[in-house]
This record gives sequence, C-alpha cells and structure tokens, in this order.
Amino acid sequence: SRVQIMSFDADLGPINFVVVAFDAAPIPSAGLAEITALVEAKRILLLDVEFVAKAEDGTVAKITASQAGVADFQGACTDLIDDDDVALAGERLAVGAVAAVIVYEDLALLGAIKAWQDEGAEIVAEGPIVVDDIVDALDDSDQH
Repeated sequence: SRVQIMSFDADLGPINFVVVAFDAAPIPSAGLAEITALVEAKRILLLDVEFVAKAEDGTVAKITASQAGVADFQGACTDLIDDDDVALAGERLAVGAVAAVIVYEDLALLGAIKAWQDEGAEIVAEGPIVVDDIVDALDDSDQH
C-alpha cells in the first residue's frame, strides 16, 4: 500500500524527518538558512535537529552543532532522536561524514483542517506516502 493510515491528532500537523549527509564538517549553511526561513514563515515547526558523525573506526555518534560547524543551531537540539535513530542515520554515512537529522512538524494544512473541523468535518486518516512508491506509480501511469 502506498498510504500508511495513521491516527490523526488535530493539534499536530504531519511529522516528518530528513537526514542530510555531508562529506565532512562544517555543514554548509544555505540549507539551514532555508530551514530557518520555513520556521519564520510558520510553515514548519522544528522538533529536533541533531548532528551525527561517522568516525574513522566506523562508530556513529551525535556531535554538537558547534562540532558540525553550525553553532547557531545548538538550541534546536532536543534529544528526541535516540541511539537507535543515530545508528540508523549512520548506516548510510561514509567514514568521516556528518549528517544533519531534522525532525519537523509540517504546519501548512493546519488552517484548512481547523476550518473543515469547524464546519463539522472529521479527519479520519492521514499519514506519509513513501516517495519511491509515488515515483513508481507515476512511472507506471506514464507507461499506460
């Protein structure tokens, strides 16, 4: 199935994460500036931003924002990401690489959802769609 049905909490928008890998620290600032702009525009709410590094011996661990070269993001680290999440993020990192792990709430549809609820509608399901599944579906539709 392309859509995973999840329970819906009207107080929260969809919660997503992204892991972005870089060859080494310091992490370039342009992407983080875009994240900041999305927060300021109230399009997303940052729930956690963590930084992960893979050492020469292959061990993976959290590092501070300062160690990642982006000290301005130190206050965004909330420790929602646990050791299992760190290990998963590290599986795809090359030795010496660093990653930004960003957990965020998408606020884009909350106004529309509230308006519908105020008009008596009930949100019965919401959830993520796997990007690869969408690409496959689009490819399949192009072949027909």
